[in-house]
Amino acid sequence: QTSFEKYQKYKESEGENEWAPFFTRKEWELAEWLIKSLRQTRTDEFLKLLIVSLTKNRTQPSFHNNPLFLQKVDELPHGAAWSCKKVRVQGNQTDETGQPMHEDVKLWMCNPVECIKDLIRNPLFKDHMVYAPARAYTDPTGLHRVIDDMWTTDWWGDKQASTGSKTSSKENKY
Repeated sequence: QTSFEKYQKYKESEGENEWAPFFTRKEWELAEWLIKSLRQTRTDEFLKLLIVSLTKNRTQPSFHNNPLFLQKVDELPHGAAWSCKKVRVQGNQTDETGQPMHEDVKLWMCNPVECIKDLIRNPLFKDHMVYAPARAYTDPTGLHRVIDDMWTTDWWGDKQASTGSKTSSKENKY
């Protein structure tokens, strides 16, 4: 059972509606649009529009500003945790003394292993995951090979064969 499926069962056992933490499908769709389309300041501007605040029975969401909106978004299940680290980088320009200039920048990152775990656990991807190499062809006779993804290359099969993997390229006729 994936973490998403566990979360869904938990919501059902708690009597929450399927769109929680949002109240309705319309509110969920609005939230999705806001996240995809607007920056945070624009979200506040949108939520303050007279048309949104006056239409109580139609489009007024349960959140009226960006902080409340983001609080709801944060209640949704999420993937690998992000962290931020300040890094000092040397530029290609010099200062008035001829020394290289530096700049402090923020480097946002997350654990790649946790990212991969999240991708593998996500039920939306289960029919699209490939765990073994294979050969793909455009014709039934196998004359015209297609190499369009990592699992269709020779490298993956050769690597599995060289490591003694039980799922070798020979078994899969990669």
